[in-house]
Amino acid sequence: MRGSVLLKRIVATLLALLNVMPSAAIIFNPLFFIMFLPLGIYAVLFWPWSILKYIPDPFHRDESLYWLTYAIKTDNNFLFPSLFRWGVVDSILLVSGSIIFIIAFVMWLISLKRNEGLLTHGIYKIVRHPQYLGIILLALGLSIRSLRPISLIAWITLLFGYLILASLEEKSLLEIYRSEYEKYSEKTPFLIPFLKLNIPEWLSVEKPYRYLLFIVFYLIAVMTIIATMRNMVFALRNVF
Repeated sequence: MRGSVLLKRIVATLLALLNVMPSAAIIFNPLFFIMFLPLGIYAVLFWPWSILKYIPDPFHRDESLYWLTYAIKTDNNFLFPSLFRWGVVDSILLVSGSIIFIIAFVMWLISLKRNEGLLTHGIYKIVRHPQYLGIILLALGLSIRSLRPISLIAWITLLFGYLILASLEEKSLLEIYRSEYEKYSEKTPFLIPFLKLNIPEWLSVEKPYRYLLFIVFYLIAVMTIIATMRNMVFALRNVF
């Protein structure tokens, strides 16, 4: 139980920091809160809601979806966490994600203050959306540490939320900076460093098919977790 309480305190602290930091910017522009909307949705889904007891499991007969709040078996592999300790993978994701986000967010605030326009230097030269990348990595670390399938679903929701939000931002930036942003996009990866993909025109940020595809992949990912992870979890009441 102590590990669970400690995890909740860490998560609460991190989420509080991520909400306090942007508040300074929100004072000057209330629309900035949209940037953190997927993070808020993630925070809501992260907690093991008891309402899952009343939702039937479509893949397992006579079961509810409450098993999504059970703990995932890790067989004491030091790379992954247990109920009482952090693992290597989740710790690295948490630290690296926090560092990336803080660096990118500070650079963004400085750019806003100086009215520099399109931000393309520093960490923004590595990926076009480093703030989102930092939050995605940080949240993945927390989700792995929580050892619950519902937390993985929360992370998938956050991931696709930011993919859609980043795409909408790029659509807006193209309207403002057109040729400058096109050149920037050609040289700089979207979200993953060093990964440059040749996206067909019909999947560009200005086409609706891109967003429909995100939604389809999101639903497939969530359904895959619900369909396959039931035998990979155990009830915490069997431990405590």
